[in-house]
Amino acid sequence: MGKEIFINLEKEVFIGNVLDIGFENNGIVYDLCKNIDDNITIDYINGNVDKNRIEKNYYDSCVVFFSLLEFKTKRSKLNFFKEISEYIRKDGILYLWDVDKPRFKSISMKLKVFVPNRKYKVVPINARNPLIDASCKNTGRLLQSYFNIIDLKCSDNIYYIKAQKKGSFLIGDIISSN
Repeated sequence: MGKEIFINLEKEVFIGNVLDIGFENNGIVYDLCKNIDDNITIDYINGNVDKNRIEKNYYDSCVVFFSLLEFKTKRSKLNFFKEISEYIRKDGILYLWDVDKPRFKSISMKLKVFVPNRKYKVVPINARNPLIDASCKNTGRLLQSYFNIIDLKCSDNIYYIKAQKKGSFLIGDIISSN
């Protein structure tokens, strides 16, 4: 396995009803949410399998944690972002972490994700398909069809994007007007 990357999510807070979308349920989002509020609603979708049971315009937050490598084409990613925008409410927030993997590059790493109570989870990442473009630049461009990007960070081949559903009052606009 390649290099080891540390991600500290101990202080990450997701508000309201949370939708966790992934292809592997590693329990990270659940641990983060339940540490803050035991009464919070967390629904998990495993890829396309469970999406028929998800209510539209219901979720305040959606978390996508290292799942974009599963999508082979730009069109499939764009459809994925469209579906997410249908699941979250008008002012809903998308939190996305993934591998900054451009086309024709392979990445292998081990993530150590720190969650509350001094625990961590290990997530292996093996991005070997040379045709998949899961780069931060490409993802940001695709997201802008349905979301306004509030925050974007990229380091050590990992990126984080926080975005708000289009048609909402932007969080930054509300804060700066006060």
